[in-house]
Amino acid sequence: MVRAVIIDDERNSRDIITLMLEKYCPGVEPVATAANCREGIALIRELRPQLVFLDLEMPDGTGFDVLTGAYDETFEAVFVTAFEKRFLHTIRFAEVELILKPIDKESLVATVDKVLQRINTNASKQRYEVLLNNFSKEENDEKNLIIPAPDGAAPVIPISMIDYLEGAGDKVVFHLQDSSILPSTHGFRFYAELFNAMKFYQVNNQQIVQLSHITKVDADRNLVLLKSGASVEVTERRKKELLALWR
Repeated sequence: MVRAVIIDDERNSRDIITLMLEKYCPGVEPVATAANCREGIALIRELRPQLVFLDLEMPDGTGFDVLTGAYDETFEAVFVTAFEKRFLHTIRFAEVELILKPIDKESLVATVDKVLQRINTNASKQRYEVLLNNFSKEENDEKNLIIPAPDGAAPVIPISMIDYLEGAGDKVVFHLQDSSILPSTHGFRFYAELFNAMKFYQVNNQQIVQLSHITKVDADRNLVLLKSGASVEVTERRKKELLALWR
């Protein structure tokens, strides 16, 4: 049985997570709750749980502060929040689990199943190093991205290495500036949403390019030429907007 601690400043949220774990997640035992970061850190140090549910923003800090203050590679974390956008890239880039409020049964069960598998296989906790490193950076500083590979590997790359990415069935392949490629188990939509607010542009239904890697837009042939020497097609409909963004 995996022992869990729930840290959330809202009493109702703590109660709901506790009840849902008891009802739908028989492999998890909620053993304690805390209402703020300070109490949460103390509970983790005292009880040494294997799983911690963390509210993202609390009156005395954030879930990241709890991780910084208590993390010793003994537990997995699941962030819980009603507001995803502020820390979206910090969390998603590191492949750390996130559940949006109001919590539904399907999201909770799927997330807990994934985390239990990591606990049972003693999976690497490298993602928490990436998470906290990204969190410590300024907004415009370069972040690192973990790419979950089909073979179970999880290479970490700086965002600046990405030339373009493309859908490949139900997965995605990253093409890097050094011409190497890295496959990901995530689908195209996952990355299209993740990179939407960044300096990337979806040039067609299956490919997204990094704008700073474009060397030329061949408007006559509807091609985008990249620093690596690769070229990708841009649709007629997207060409005008791409030219405006790139210039």
